[in-house]
Amino acid sequence: MWNGLKISEVFFEEYGIPMIEKNFAEYKDEIAAGLAGQTSECFGYDDYISRDHDYAPGFCLWIPEELRKIIGDDLAEAYASLPIEEFILSHRTDIGMARPSDVMTGARAHRVGVHSIEEFYFEHTGMTTAPVTTQDWLATPQMYLAEAVNGKVFRDTSGKFSSIRKVWEGFYPEDVLKKKVAADLAMAGKTGQFNYARSLKRGDVGAAYCCVTEFIYKISAVLFLMNGCYMPYYKWRFRAMDEFTTLKAVREPLMKLSQMSEEESSEKVGIIEEISGMVIKELVARGWSSGYSDYLLDNAKLVMKTIKDTEIASWNIFVGED
Repeated sequence: MWNGLKISEVFFEEYGIPMIEKNFAEYKDEIAAGLAGQTSECFGYDDYISRDHDYAPGFCLWIPEELRKIIGDDLAEAYASLPIEEFILSHRTDIGMARPSDVMTGARAHRVGVHSIEEFYFEHTGMTTAPVTTQDWLATPQMYLAEAVNGKVFRDTSGKFSSIRKVWEGFYPEDVLKKKVAADLAMAGKTGQFNYARSLKRGDVGAAYCCVTEFIYKISAVLFLMNGCYMPYYKWRFRAMDEFTTLKAVREPLMKLSQMSEEESSEKVGIIEEISGMVIKELVARGWSSGYSDYLLDNAKLVMKTIKDTEIASWNIFVGED
């Protein structure tokens, strides 16, 4: 059965391209097409459960803001007239669908269809152009950057949409990457290795629970950073870890930790240390740490010392934290 990304691409090829060639031939080289942004199909993670709402064939058309002022309304009208049910009928075996979802919340219209290039990137990154400064790179949480570069670009003759995308796809500059890794390592150490046990000693189960939750979040951020990819929002984090090439073995103990109760606190402490040790081993392998300490905060400080940019290296260790 085709997933949403495949459905989108075939729908564009069979109906989107002819529509553009027929009605907007003069501007065809300025119209980029693909599927990216929010929703599971943009990540390639959709399944039969995903089809309970806002699910139907569709794709994105990205055009420069100036061009949207000229053809935006007409292009949107032409897109809205594409025969979705006809497409489903002709590919019902491949798609595994009888018709579009009965539940359409209105959010779908914001996710597919016609958008300006500037609008798309501003929504997902807070900027309309590619990042230039360190502050540009630090301004946007990973989960939104994941949405900016996921999915697939089907066509972009002018390259205007893809030129911005490629910069974000190239991932963080090395010193920014190290700064973010250090920040998340430091917080993971404070929450999981230090404050979790202290909270238990106080009998503060609520604080202990928050410590473990925060540890899982921060270590997850580190794992994605060290794999050179942006961490998606909570729903898809563990699913995305299946695609890791580095520290993939951490997923299993991290998953186990997420499911344990406070009645298993002593075992949780052991798993936190196991995970921390695996991450530190990778830091050492990269030459980012000497590994003299098993405390993540100590290793975070060592990562900071490998940063070449003197300004970034001077920042508080928690700057850049996800």
